[in-house]
Amino acid sequence: MQIQFKTLSLYSEWVSFLWKEFPPKLRPTFLELLIGAMVSQSGHLTKALLAIRPQKTWTTYFKAIQKGHFSWMKLVRQWLYLLFSQLGIKELTIAIDDFITPRSSQKAPSTYWHHDHANRPNRPRFLWGQLRVSLAVIGSYSNRHTAFPLLMHLIRKGGNRTKLHSALLLMRVLLKWVPEGTRIRLLLDSWYMKGPFILPILHQMSCIIGQVRKDSALYTVPPKQVKRKPGRPRIYGDRIYLETIQKEKSYQEINLHAYGKKRLFQYYSCKAKVRFLKGYLCKTVWCRFLQDSGKWTKWHLLICTSSQVPATEVIRLYALRWWTEPMFNELKNLFGLQEAWQQTRQALARWTVILSLAYGLPKLLALILGPVKGAEAFPIPWRKNKPMTAGWMATAIGQFFRGLSVRQLWDRKWQKMRVPKGYIIPVFS
Repeated sequence: MQIQFKTLSLYSEWVSFLWKEFPPKLRPTFLELLIGAMVSQSGHLTKALLAIRPQKTWTTYFKAIQKGHFSWMKLVRQWLYLLFSQLGIKELTIAIDDFITPRSSQKAPSTYWHHDHANRPNRPRFLWGQLRVSLAVIGSYSNRHTAFPLLMHLIRKGGNRTKLHSALLLMRVLLKWVPEGTRIRLLLDSWYMKGPFILPILHQMSCIIGQVRKDSALYTVPPKQVKRKPGRPRIYGDRIYLETIQKEKSYQEINLHAYGKKRLFQYYSCKAKVRFLKGYLCKTVWCRFLQDSGKWTKWHLLICTSSQVPATEVIRLYALRWWTEPMFNELKNLFGLQEAWQQTRQALARWTVILSLAYGLPKLLALILGPVKGAEAFPIPWRKNKPMTAGWMATAIGQFFRGLSVRQLWDRKWQKMRVPKGYIIPVFS
């Protein structure tokens, strides 16, 4: 019970820190919405309120989301600072990707036909729904990794703005918030490895790592000219192909913990000038790994804008981008973003931030506690190895708040969330 009280007290401290960006009158109202969203694990605001004991009428919560005078961007910035302080981030690792939430309504904000590049079987190529570009923070603690949702931008169905414009907008916002002197590593998939997105932010990143097409134009550094010839000096040397690299070099092997387990990688690496980056000198790595079936994957081409980073580090860092995939799955299907519904873009953005925090705070607790302390605080007797996940942590903590008048936990005098010590009841014995 002692470790349970410490866990709930830590959760209360985090909420009190985040809620500083809300006006004092709105803080207990949004505390009810946050706890309700975490307990219900549903994107419907009505279900979030039914999971607790709300003390106000429905109109109060509707007006808080729809017409409340507060900035959800400041709340996101406070969430970033909380991640910095709790994880001791010295070098920020972020990943940008996009996902679609299908919709059936014609009235939902910014719904349109979007191409589903996941290519899932028995699914249409185009889906009617909302497309979001997401910026996630890859957090690490005691050699454990996970992804936290930070910023999401809902793509408008009209106009000329693309996903690249939205990603660039998210990066400009993030760069204003990051403390000076913090190095930033950006992980991208092949869709965002484009010159119009990378070139404007290239000199503000410590390194950008992403997968590109195997036929991307790569060149060697041109030899220095002994005598000056007429015309402009050469920018590029000879064209680099995977076939020529395979003939000139022998592949190297290494075992790395990636994609959920330890895997055997084979790779070639060299320095090359990348044409879509205007001849910028990068580290290029062709790699593949041994699958569980015993077959090798196809060769993939990774590019790192910092040519001094070792090839093994490029592979390891790019593998961290995989943590965004379970994040999207859990956020959409387990915590209800798939069902989130609001009538305007602003209200939807505000409610999306609340859902992200309802998912991110338990996930941060699970990362910090780990499997050993987490099993002591909230045991899972029927699970092997007793892993701590965001869903289990939210369910375990939610047992203390289900059916409770959450508003009574907010101390108006000190503007803090307080959990009474005598309120702790063991979840499982």
